[in-house]
Amino acid sequence: MQLNSISIIKIGDHIRTMSQPREKNINSSTLESDLNQPISDSWEIAMSTPHVFICLQIIIDNKPLYIGTYHMPCFYKEPNVMAIHASVMKDLMFQLTNGENFILAGDFNIKPHDTCYQALIGKDCVDFNLPQSNTYQMTYQCNTKQILKSAYLEKNGIEPKYTDFSHKKGSTRFCETLDYIFFNGDLTVEQVLELPDDPTCESYPDETHPSDHLMIAATFRLL
Repeated sequence: MQLNSISIIKIGDHIRTMSQPREKNINSSTLESDLNQPISDSWEIAMSTPHVFICLQIIIDNKPLYIGTYHMPCFYKEPNVMAIHASVMKDLMFQLTNGENFILAGDFNIKPHDTCYQALIGKDCVDFNLPQSNTYQMTYQCNTKQILKSAYLEKNGIEPKYTDFSHKKGSTRFCETLDYIFFNGDLTVEQVLELPDDPTCESYPDETHPSDHLMIAATFRLL
């Protein structure tokens, strides 16, 4: 195996390259009003996040394979921001790989029944529409023909029961699937790491789980 290249991209900065500020009339009262208002434009919030996308190109048996990873921002109260990041990150992976095989893994902070997840795998995504921006003219358009496959879904016919578990004092019990191994191209999932159906402790992390997230893994055959 040979490492051929590495790309490190801040998704917020990448989104900003696809934007053009809208012209507007500015006066002193407008400026004062804007300074006192919180950011409400989903695209502006998406641009302001520091989250970094990493993509490696490796060579295995003279065949190129791209491996990407991303930790999606956790904006449950801003679903439009989540949708923007999910869509842009997915299309960026396709752009960087240019038709080659790839694996994309990480903590995506979306659940299997969420619209963002359904849009990534191209299932029941008729309601997936990115928001309009009042601040920017956006040149980005989601490519709905570029969809991903999920390793666990392909192998088991279903995503894991959960990959994240936390039940701290004073907080609501959280036990959901947030982590995925997506892929595209001439790859076959040979096996996936078996995960438990239910947690057996009060909360992660604990003595045997160093993180609130479970480790997920998959073995692929490169065709």
